[in-house]
Amino acid sequence: MAVRVRRLDFARDADRLLAFMPDLYETNFPGFLATPEFLARRRQALREAARDPAQRVLVADDGVRPVGFIWLVLEIDGAGRRRGEVAALYVDPRLRGRGVGRQLMEEGEEVLRGWGCHSAHLMVTVANEAAVRLYRDLGYEVVRYQMEKRLPPAGSAQGGDRRV
Repeated sequence: MAVRVRRLDFARDADRLLAFMPDLYETNFPGFLATPEFLARRRQALREAARDPAQRVLVADDGVRPVGFIWLVLEIDGAGRRRGEVAALYVDPRLRGRGVGRQLMEEGEEVLRGWGCHSAHLMVTVANEAAVRLYRDLGYEVVRYQMEKRLPPAGSAQGGDRRV
Protein backbone atom coordinates (compact mmCIF):
# COMPACT_ATOMS: atom_id res chain seq x y z
CA MET A 1 0.00 0.00 0.00
CA ALA A 2 1.35 3.38 -0.99
CA VAL A 3 1.11 6.19 1.51
CA ARG A 4 1.93 9.83 1.16
CA VAL A 5 3.86 11.56 3.92
CA ARG A 6 2.90 15.16 4.54
CA ARG A 7 3.01 17.77 7.27
CA LEU A 8 0.43 17.73 10.02
CA ASP A 9 -2.77 19.66 9.37
CA PHE A 10 -3.94 20.03 12.96
CA ALA A 11 -7.61 20.69 12.20
CA ARG A 12 -7.84 17.74 9.83
CA ASP A 13 -5.52 15.24 11.57
CA ALA A 14 -5.66 15.81 15.33
CA ASP A 15 -8.57 13.50 16.16
CA ARG A 16 -7.12 10.59 14.20
CA LEU A 17 -3.63 11.02 15.67
CA LEU A 18 -5.10 11.25 19.16
CA ALA A 19 -6.97 8.00 18.50
CA PHE A 20 -3.55 6.37 18.01
CA MET A 21 -2.24 7.56 21.40
CA PRO A 22 -3.74 4.85 23.66
CA ASP A 23 -2.15 2.10 21.56
CA LEU A 24 1.15 3.99 21.31
CA TYR A 25 1.50 4.62 25.03
CA GLU A 26 -0.24 1.59 26.53
CA THR A 27 1.77 -0.80 24.34
CA ASN A 28 5.11 0.79 25.13
CA PHE A 29 4.49 1.47 28.81
CA PRO A 30 2.76 -1.54 30.43
CA GLY A 31 0.25 -0.43 33.03
CA PHE A 32 -0.12 3.02 31.48
CA LEU A 33 -3.69 4.19 30.98
CA ALA A 34 -4.44 6.89 28.41
CA THR A 35 -6.98 8.83 30.44
CA PRO A 36 -9.12 11.66 29.03
CA GLU A 37 -6.82 14.09 30.87
CA PHE A 38 -3.75 12.56 29.25
CA LEU A 39 -5.36 12.77 25.81
CA ALA A 40 -6.28 16.42 26.43
CA ARG A 41 -2.62 17.16 27.25
CA ARG A 42 -1.52 15.31 24.10
CA ARG A 43 -4.00 17.36 22.05
CA GLN A 44 -2.51 20.57 23.44
CA ALA A 45 1.05 19.32 22.81
CA LEU A 46 0.09 18.41 19.24
CA ARG A 47 -1.45 21.88 18.73
CA GLU A 48 1.77 23.47 20.03
CA ALA A 49 3.91 21.22 17.80
CA ALA A 50 1.94 22.38 14.76
CA ARG A 51 2.97 25.98 15.54
CA ASP A 52 6.51 25.47 16.87
CA PRO A 53 9.30 25.76 14.26
CA ALA A 54 11.46 23.46 16.43
CA GLN A 55 8.94 20.63 16.07
CA ARG A 56 7.51 18.85 13.07
CA VAL A 57 4.84 16.19 12.86
CA LEU A 58 4.71 14.25 9.61
CA VAL A 59 1.62 12.22 8.82
CA ALA A 60 1.42 9.07 6.70
CA ASP A 61 -1.85 9.25 4.77
CA ASP A 62 -3.38 6.42 2.73
CA GLY A 63 -5.47 8.83 0.67
CA VAL A 64 -8.45 8.47 2.98
CA ARG A 65 -7.08 9.14 6.45
CA PRO A 66 -3.89 9.25 8.52
CA VAL A 67 -2.38 5.81 9.13
CA GLY A 68 0.70 6.85 11.08
CA PHE A 69 2.90 9.72 12.14
CA ILE A 70 6.36 10.74 13.28
CA TRP A 71 6.90 13.57 15.78
CA LEU A 72 10.27 15.33 15.56
CA VAL A 73 11.85 17.82 17.95
CA LEU A 74 14.93 19.96 17.37
CA GLU A 75 17.32 20.16 20.33
CA ILE A 76 20.22 22.63 20.54
CA ASP A 77 22.86 22.05 23.20
CA GLY A 78 24.94 24.66 25.03
CA ALA A 79 27.60 24.56 22.30
CA GLY A 80 24.99 25.25 19.60
CA ARG A 81 25.07 21.72 18.16
CA ARG A 82 21.78 20.54 16.74
CA ARG A 83 20.39 17.11 17.47
CA GLY A 84 17.01 15.74 16.49
CA GLU A 85 14.71 13.68 18.64
CA VAL A 86 12.18 11.25 17.28
CA ALA A 87 9.69 11.91 20.06
CA ALA A 88 7.11 9.44 18.69
CA LEU A 89 6.56 7.10 15.79
CA TYR A 90 3.30 5.27 15.21
CA VAL A 91 1.88 3.12 12.42
CA ASP A 92 -1.64 1.71 12.37
CA PRO A 93 -1.34 -1.99 13.30
CA ARG A 94 -3.03 -3.03 10.04
CA LEU A 95 -0.16 -1.48 8.06
CA ARG A 96 2.81 -2.56 10.13
CA GLY A 97 5.46 -4.50 8.28
CA ARG A 98 4.67 -2.74 4.99
CA GLY A 99 7.38 -0.08 5.08
CA VAL A 100 5.30 2.80 6.45
CA GLY A 101 7.44 3.17 9.58
CA ARG A 102 10.62 3.10 7.49
CA GLN A 103 9.17 5.73 5.13
CA LEU A 104 8.25 7.98 8.07
CA MET A 105 11.70 7.54 9.62
CA GLU A 106 13.51 8.29 6.36
CA GLU A 107 11.45 11.40 5.67
CA GLY A 108 11.84 12.45 9.30
CA GLU A 109 15.62 12.15 9.01
CA GLU A 110 15.48 14.41 5.93
CA VAL A 111 13.73 17.05 8.05
CA LEU A 112 16.41 16.70 10.74
CA ARG A 113 19.19 17.04 8.15
CA GLY A 114 17.44 20.14 6.83
CA TRP A 115 17.50 21.57 10.34
CA GLY A 116 21.27 21.00 10.43
CA CYS A 117 21.16 18.18 12.97
CA HIS A 118 24.34 16.14 13.43
CA SER A 119 22.47 13.17 14.90
CA ALA A 120 19.06 11.79 15.75
CA HIS A 121 18.02 9.95 18.88
CA LEU A 122 14.96 8.16 20.15
CA MET A 123 13.79 5.95 22.98
CA VAL A 124 12.25 2.55 22.46
CA THR A 125 11.20 -0.11 24.92
CA VAL A 126 13.17 -3.33 24.69
CA ALA A 127 9.94 -5.33 24.40
CA ASN A 128 9.02 -3.52 21.17
CA GLU A 129 11.10 -5.90 19.07
CA ALA A 130 9.72 -4.81 15.69
CA ALA A 131 10.61 -1.17 16.38
CA VAL A 132 14.05 -2.09 17.70
CA ARG A 133 14.68 -4.11 14.52
CA LEU A 134 13.54 -1.20 12.33
CA TYR A 135 15.77 1.29 14.14
CA ARG A 136 18.80 -1.04 13.98
CA ASP A 137 18.17 -1.58 10.25
CA LEU A 138 18.20 2.21 9.83
CA GLY A 139 21.57 2.49 11.61
CA TYR A 140 20.51 3.42 15.13
CA GLU A 141 22.55 1.93 17.95
CA VAL A 142 22.30 1.71 21.71
CA VAL A 143 24.26 4.55 23.30
CA ARG A 144 22.89 4.47 26.85
CA TYR A 145 20.72 2.35 29.07
CA GLN A 146 17.80 3.59 31.08
CA MET A 147 17.26 1.53 34.18
CA GLU A 148 14.24 1.33 36.43
CA LYS A 149 13.52 -0.05 39.86
CA ARG A 150 10.02 -0.70 41.14
CA LEU A 151 9.56 0.77 44.60
CA PRO A 152 7.18 -0.66 47.18
CA PRO A 153 4.62 1.82 48.50
CA ALA A 154 5.70 4.11 51.35
CA GLY A 155 4.98 2.62 54.74
CA SER A 156 5.02 -0.98 53.54
CA ALA A 157 7.23 -3.55 55.23
CA GLN A 158 9.79 -3.07 52.46
CA GLY A 159 9.25 0.69 52.22
CA GLY A 160 12.08 1.58 54.60
CA ASP A 161 12.47 4.55 56.89
CA ARG A 162 9.79 7.21 56.38
CA ARG A 163 11.80 9.95 58.15
CA VAL A 164 13.05 11.92 55.19
